[in-house]
Amino acid sequence: MVDLGCGPGSFHYESYTCQIIGIDLTVSRRAPRAHVSFVQANSSQIPLASNSVDAVVSHHTLEHFGDFRTTLGEVNRILKDDGLIWIAIPNGYGFDDTLYRFVFSGGGHINRFSRDQLVEEVHRLTRFRLIQEVDLFSSFIYLKKPTAEEYQFYPRTARFLFHIPDGTSTTGILVMNAATRLIDKLFGSRVSQYGWGFVFAADSVSLTPLHRPYFNVCSNCGSGIPAIRLRNQGQLKQFCGVGFYRCPHCRKLNAFVAPPAGCD
Repeated sequence: MVDLGCGPGSFHYESYTCQIIGIDLTVSRRAPRAHVSFVQANSSQIPLASNSVDAVVSHHTLEHFGDFRTTLGEVNRILKDDGLIWIAIPNGYGFDDTLYRFVFSGGGHINRFSRDQLVEEVHRLTRFRLIQEVDLFSSFIYLKKPTAEEYQFYPRTARFLFHIPDGTSTTGILVMNAATRLIDKLFGSRVSQYGWGFVFAADSVSLTPLHRPYFNVCSNCGSGIPAIRLRNQGQLKQFCGVGFYRCPHCRKLNAFVAPPAGCD
């Protein structure tokens, strides 16, 4: 499995036993593992043999690539005929991406996608077809106070986040998550939606259905948590009529809003 634009890892590597190759312009400093390796490379020139990879993950990265069409061509080249592509992208015309572009002006998202545009581009530039998709909801994780190391890579418009007191930063993100989800429940809107996740594969490939969209997403690590799991494990707490839970993965406090129909 290849993780494109991986950073320190775009998903929980520890949950998988397959061989994982993380590719990024900057090689991760994470301690090496037997099944994980990192390669410093550009996504438009992937240093792997043709027809050698079982799956490619582009997890919230395609909107950052300067030449995403060439990247898709490279993905098509390295994948086996029965390979899989996972692509997660923001809705380039939604509230979340608009806010991100305002805060991170001068860097970050350089490609703006609609759902249909992304699907059309993948169909045109690869031999794989859309077989599954799921809506993704935002955690507004990009508003989190950066570390001193992260701060140096932030554009000037976003550096104010570093100077916000810790408590104020955490509270602000909790309020943002709760408010946008309450608006969605009351008015049937999608203000809190980040974008979509897609699985592309050959027409002959058959997969079990994806889970329904996770409405509550951790604002610290970005993990989606199904509401029924939080309820069954007794992790939901109430304070002044407002729901809270601690993320099972990172233990950070999050606001909870009961999901609308069609979401978990």
